[in-house]
Amino acid sequence: MRKTITKFRWFWAWQDETEEHWLGEMSKKGFHLLSVGIPGIYTFSVAEPKEYVYRLDFQNFTRKDKQEYMQIFQDAGWEHIGQISAWQYFRKEVGKGTETEIFTDIPSRIAKYRRALVFMGLMFVLLSIILSERILSANPYTWWDVIKIIYLLIIAFIMFSIIKLVLRIRRLRQL
Repeated sequence: MRKTITKFRWFWAWQDETEEHWLGEMSKKGFHLLSVGIPGIYTFSVAEPKEYVYRLDFQNFTRKDKQEYMQIFQDAGWEHIGQISAWQYFRKEVGKGTETEIFTDIPSRIAKYRRALVFMGLMFVLLSIILSERILSANPYTWWDVIKIIYLLIIAFIMFSIIKLVLRIRRLRQL
């Protein structure tokens, strides 16, 4: 019987490198990623420590495109662990001469963040258009004020994410 543990840790879209590093450190301690679930929920198998490198990619694709995409990674020695939303989680055991990057050039790294940026932008527009009229309308119930605050916080977090992703892209362009 395989022993597992579940951990909660929150990362934002622009913190993918921090998340990858944390997952690698967990493997060095003997906790190997089994699956990702609701954002921030990680399930690990407990086993002998290994040195894995984890990489994340942001991809939305059709079923046919996904098969080709997964085959490319498999051919390069990457194991697909799972996905949450459009974030794809891969790992590879580190060995001598092992390529540990899935993006070997800056334009492809920028493209990943642009895909995430488009997704966040669409979320912002969707929430702004569809929900703003209903959420911000007058309502006599006090609990409605709590919903308004939550809605505004979500919009603020999305705007903050968009700004951080734009800054990440600018930083990469300067390299």
